[in-house]
Amino acid sequence: MDIQEKASQVGTGVFFVGLGLLFITGAWWPGIMFVIAASMLARAMAAGERWQTATGAFWLIGIGVVFGIPGLIGDIAGAFWQVFPLVLIGIGLFMLFGGKYRPKVSGKRKNEDDVHRV
Repeated sequence: MDIQEKASQVGTGVFFVGLGLLFITGAWWPGIMFVIAASMLARAMAAGERWQTATGAFWLIGIGVVFGIPGLIGDIAGAFWQVFPLVLIGIGLFMLFGGKYRPKVSGKRKNEDDVHRV
């Protein structure tokens, strides 16, 4: 069994354990966010990657924390729920295209003297 197969098996196992716990407790929201995040982290670690590489898992944990703390949203809940889908779409688009369309920065800085020389 190669590393990627093992990592996939570990991630899937963690997901099913978490899913079972959600069925037992009935705490689907935001519990599903934590289950998916735990699965992503377990897969990354089983593949030999550093846990910091699973940035998507940290986004899910953050969303789970925001919605898991009662009263955190408070009086702005109505406006928040109207804007939240747009925020999710923006985050998703940034994760999909952010690295591809960022301007490439070279290590060289233009010297003003070089610009004005003719």
